[in-house]
Amino acid sequence: MLAPCYGPAEPCYSASMQGRKTGRPGPTYRTLLVDDDPLFRDWLRSLLEASESFDVMAEAGDGGECLCLLDTLTPDVVVLDVNMPDRDGLELAGYISANCPGVRTIVVSSHDDRVYSRLAALEGAVAFIPKSCLSVSSLLQSLQAAPVL
Repeated sequence: MLAPCYGPAEPCYSASMQGRKTGRPGPTYRTLLVDDDPLFRDWLRSLLEASESFDVMAEAGDGGECLCLLDTLTPDVVVLDVNMPDRDGLELAGYISANCPGVRTIVVSSHDDRVYSRLAALEGAVAFIPKSCLSVSSLLQSLQAAPVL
């Protein structure tokens, strides 16, 4: 079951979220970021790099780049934007679920639409998180709640 966040949260580009550490011991997730917005990727990379829980391996600006990187990298988790020019994150989540055993996907979007949560679940994603709710804590909660593949 996906664990969407629909409560009040800081804006997705909030500087106050940068540099926040979780303080929780646990695994370090090798992470691939996939979003066509370079400013968002920069923000998310800096957020995750400030945490000891994530190691950002690479970034992709579209679905084609994501697929190429999956041929050479073995991430634990892929954070996918829903709306991208060539392939959407839901399509990529389905592909990763079917073809990359052990890789978990989290779908994000600037649109807080509960339909995305259901569609992400159907495509094998462990969570849909609106970008306005995105934080190290929300990512960790989604990954810890998901079954180990």
